[in-house]
Amino acid sequence: MKPATTKAAAKRQPTCPECKKRFRTMSRTKKFCSALCSQSFRNEARRVKYLFNATNSPFFQELARQAVRARTLLIYKDFSQDQLEALYDVYAACQKMNGYGLRKEYGEAQFEISHIAPVRGKASIGLFRADNLVIVPMALNRAHGTKHFAGGASLPITDLSSRFALEKEANHADVIQRIIELIGEKAVMAVVKSKKIQPSKRQALYSWLVDNLDDANPDHAKHLTTIETASARVLAGIMQEVQGKEVVSDFRVFLSFHDDTSVLMSEWERVGNAYRPEILPALERLQFLDANTNTRFRLRFDSIDTQLVFDMLHGKPACTVDSMIDALYARALASPVMYQPTDALQQTMQPVMQAPAARRSVTLSFLEELDSQMESVAPIALVVANSVPVEEPHFIIRSSL
Repeated sequence: MKPATTKAAAKRQPTCPECKKRFRTMSRTKKFCSALCSQSFRNEARRVKYLFNATNSPFFQELARQAVRARTLLIYKDFSQDQLEALYDVYAACQKMNGYGLRKEYGEAQFEISHIAPVRGKASIGLFRADNLVIVPMALNRAHGTKHFAGGASLPITDLSSRFALEKEANHADVIQRIIELIGEKAVMAVVKSKKIQPSKRQALYSWLVDNLDDANPDHAKHLTTIETASARVLAGIMQEVQGKEVVSDFRVFLSFHDDTSVLMSEWERVGNAYRPEILPALERLQFLDANTNTRFRLRFDSIDTQLVFDMLHGKPACTVDSMIDALYARALASPVMYQPTDALQQTMQPVMQAPAARRSVTLSFLEELDSQMESVAPIALVVANSVPVEEPHFIIRSSL
C-alpha cells in the first residue's frame, strides 16, 4: 500500500507586528518574524500594562496629591526601587488600618500618614518617603501641624528648582507622568510587578454600572444619582444587587479593626526596625509586660500615653516614653490578683521596688506632665508601694476610642 500523501502547507506572508516587515512562513499561527521581535513585542506590552496600572492606581494618585501639596516633584528625588516599595508598604498599611474606607463610612476616627519633617517647613520640604512618615490617629496629626522635633528626611528650600515646581491646581494625571519620569520607568515597573499594583477598583465598578444601569428601570434609577460619589464598597454592593446576588450589609465582620494603641505599636516596631533602633528597647519592655500579664490587663494607651508615643515617633528621644512605661508596670504590679504578673515580670521590677522612694523610676517630668490631668489618674499608682498590694488597679487607662 502506498503511504498517504499530505498536502503541502500553504505559504503565508504575514507582517511582523514588531518590525512591520513581511516574512514567509509555513505556519498558520506564526505572527513574528523572529524570536527577538516576539520578545520585544511582549516587553513593550508588559511595559504599557505596568505603566497603565501605575498611572491609574490609588497609590500613584496619592503620590501626585502629596507632590502638589509640597508644590514640588523633588520630594521623590533620587528614589530607588527599595524606597518606592517601602513607601508603598506604608501606604498599604494605612489603607488596611482604616478598613479600606470603612472607618470613614461608619464615622469612626481615621488614621493618617503623618510627616516627621513637615511637608512645608520654614527652611525645608519634608520628603514623602517611608523614613519620614508615620501612621497615626488623625486628630493628633492635625494638631501637630508643622512642628518638627528631629529626624525624618527633608530637602532644604534653597535646593528647590523651578523646573520641578507644581501649581496648586496641577493636573494629577500630568503630575503622575512626571513622577514616573523622575523616578524612572524601570524602577516603577519593578514596583508595580513586585507589589501587584492595580488600577482603582472604583473606576472599574463605576464603568460597569454606567454600562448596565437602565434609567427606565425604577430599581436602577435610584442608583444613578449616587454612583458619582459612592465608594468602591458601595459600588460593589450595587453591582451585586443588579446582578441578583445577595448583598452583605456590613463588611466589618470580615475585617480586623485597629485602635490607636495597635497602630502606634505597629509603627513603633516598623520605625525602630528600619530607621531608629534606639527606640526598640522601650517597645520590648511593653511587649514583655503584655506577654507576662493576663488578658484583663489590656495594654491600651490613654490620651497622654498616645501623645508621648506620637512625639517619640516624630523625633523625640526614646526616653520620652520611659515614664509612661514605668506607670504601666506599676499598674500591673499593684494588682497581682487581678493581672497575675508572672515571676519573670516581678523579678524584672524587683530592683525598682527595693530602691528608695527618691530613686524609683517614675520621673519628676512625668508627674509634672500629669499635673493638669490628676482628675483622671490616681496618684498612688505612680509609685509601687512595698506594702501589701491592693486588689483593684489605681492607674486608670482611658481609651481614646
